[in-house]
Amino acid sequence: MFETNNLDKQSCSVDSAISRYLDEIPECGLEFENIRVEESLNRILYEDVIIKMDQPAFDKALIDGYAVKSSDIFHASESKPIKLQIIEETGIEKGEKISIASNQAVKISKGEFLPENADSIISEDCVVREKENISVVRSICPGVNIAKKGEDLLGGEVFIKKNRKIRPQDIGGIIGIGYRQVKVFKKPVITIIPTGNELVSIDAEPKVNQIISSNGYVLKGFVEQLGGTAVISSIVKDDLGQVKSAISKALDVSNLVLVSGGCSSGSKDYTLKAVKELENSRIIANEVDMRPGSHILLAFVGNKPVIGLPGHPVSSMTSFHVFGKPVLKKLTGTPRSLLQDRKDTIKLDAFLAKKISSPEGKEDYIRVRLIEDKNGKISAYPYTGQSSFLSTLVKSHGIVKIPAECTGLYQGDRVEVFLF
Repeated sequence: MFETNNLDKQSCSVDSAISRYLDEIPECGLEFENIRVEESLNRILYEDVIIKMDQPAFDKALIDGYAVKSSDIFHASESKPIKLQIIEETGIEKGEKISIASNQAVKISKGEFLPENADSIISEDCVVREKENISVVRSICPGVNIAKKGEDLLGGEVFIKKNRKIRPQDIGGIIGIGYRQVKVFKKPVITIIPTGNELVSIDAEPKVNQIISSNGYVLKGFVEQLGGTAVISSIVKDDLGQVKSAISKALDVSNLVLVSGGCSSGSKDYTLKAVKELENSRIIANEVDMRPGSHILLAFVGNKPVIGLPGHPVSSMTSFHVFGKPVLKKLTGTPRSLLQDRKDTIKLDAFLAKKISSPEGKEDYIRVRLIEDKNGKISAYPYTGQSSFLSTLVKSHGIVKIPAECTGLYQGDRVEVFLF
């Protein structure tokens, strides 16, 4: 259920929750910056890259050889070679072209200007040179071994469309057409707020009843993999005022706030209450039909998204994978397209090594470890441990999603694994 006005948990499907949430994230607020092209790997283009001038900028040779008129040597053969006069050589560094007449040729190097009236380049292994003449022993067709002006790129056309995640070959191409800077979306700043009385910093020696705060660093890694800038705040105790203040301060400097912990219905879970008390807040969902990670908060304060994640490591990571990842992709300027999704979300097929039961009515996410046998068959071994077991995250390679209407999978079933 959406837009709930009370603090009771209201459950909804995963698909409806994420669809509504993504639809309400504004795109107009995304900012850009100009950076050097060579530093733009994996950044998202803010605007189309336009070709400045034709490429090639002139008709040029693709090989070393002799520029000729193909009609002059149409009947050339080893038994009946055709003699051509060699005139002065051209040089690309001169920025000028010369012209050839009938039965003439010009010695030319790869990349140089094609002389006027020449329409092809014949390679040196097809000629016999005799001082200022060559004897051509093979015919050639027009257009062979030359690149015409604008054949690769036409000035004024779009070279790369906006919203592309820049690849290494894109960097070379953008530099090659004359750009030294490129306009990209600014990296969104994501503040991660760890909450809980039991948490201690990574520099502290935990007591028996304490836990080292590690979820934030897992989330930080995922955020940075997806093109965001992550900031982990100080640990916030289970106190309504402190949680509310931490979220409010984070909103001032962030594009997205992730609150780790405090999203359940316990007496010390204050994330939902804190968001509700913030001005201009609205709740999209505060529980979803999934396992693990049903206790999730999807909210806005003003126009900024706030996501409350469960505190248990497995639930936290699963919830981020399902909800945080698509939100962050939208904030980085990446369109939700089929091709981009397939590049950003790596999947592979495997065969389930053990039967899995699943609760009906809940979308189930099972951690699996992948093992390949000597014949290339990949088997997925499920981990069904508790959501607080950090070890299962480290040992697993990905997750298998079981739809809400399915009550389980059998050994040997072919499954799709979403790799971490």
